[in-house]
Amino acid sequence: MKRICLILLLSLCCRAEDFTLADGTVLKEAEVLRKGEEELQIRHAGGIEKFSYTELSAELQKRFDLTPESVEARRKSAADAAAEKQREKEAAKAEKARALKEEQEARLAALEAAGKHARYISGADVIQLCSSMVTLEARAAEFLAAEWNRREALRLNLGVDTQRFTAEADSLKEDFEQERKELSTLRSELSDKRAKVQEQSATIKRKNDEIAALRAEIAKLNKELGRAENAATNTTVVVDNPVYVPTYVGPTCIGHVHRPRPRTCPPPHKPRPARPAPRPRPIQVSPGPRPASAARPANSAHTLPRR
Repeated sequence: MKRICLILLLSLCCRAEDFTLADGTVLKEAEVLRKGEEELQIRHAGGIEKFSYTELSAELQKRFDLTPESVEARRKSAADAAAEKQREKEAAKAEKARALKEEQEARLAALEAAGKHARYISGADVIQLCSSMVTLEARAAEFLAAEWNRREALRLNLGVDTQRFTAEADSLKEDFEQERKELSTLRSELSDKRAKVQEQSATIKRKNDEIAALRAEIAKLNKELGRAENAATNTTVVVDNPVYVPTYVGPTCIGHVHRPRPRTCPPPHKPRPARPAPRPRPIQVSPGPRPASAARPANSAHTLPRR
């Protein structure tokens, strides 16, 4: 019977009619598509829209059970239900925590009886252990300590400590990941700079080799130049000009040119044949330039004694 009444109510609600809102707006050919806790979704000639209960007229509010009193009652009921659900959730959580604590206390008692203890560490311990290898920030050290403690509690089956250290590690994980990214970026930059330094070192070595080769070549040229300068200083090139000796002509008798010479005149002197010019002497190496004041020897090869 209730189902039939509900079907009839829905059929009446879905029938197209005109709705009048609280401000007097008329919605032509309106149909209710969905009824919510505080609003109606209506399709009309202008489209599909949602209208809050405050926008509906008193008649529509009463018709669809959206009066302020009913809406407030539903709000209060929903708030009470949510509060009750939250209380139940907190009670369940507290009960679970109590059970975990009791279980952990029993586990700790068993470990103490067996002579075993949890090996928990702190961020300061992590910094002290890693100080000889790397430099860690305080937040990163705290995260590593919390992660170690979480695994240690999990190994010993200590539920309360496992949850506590897990929450602590989760709160520090974001900062740790950020520092890891920054460290990775710095390592990448350092690797690039090292590659550039190696490339520059190779270039400098190649330039130094070229400079050494040029210096060796310059030293060789300087050595050859020094030898040439020494040879030019200790060597004098002497080129003697040939000396031409005039032909000797003997005395003649005046007045007997066109007639036979008398016997009293001495016979004409036969001219001496011209002496051939001496050949140029080869280049001689002398210990040094001869001073201008030095006289040529009397018996020089290019001087003849006067007769």
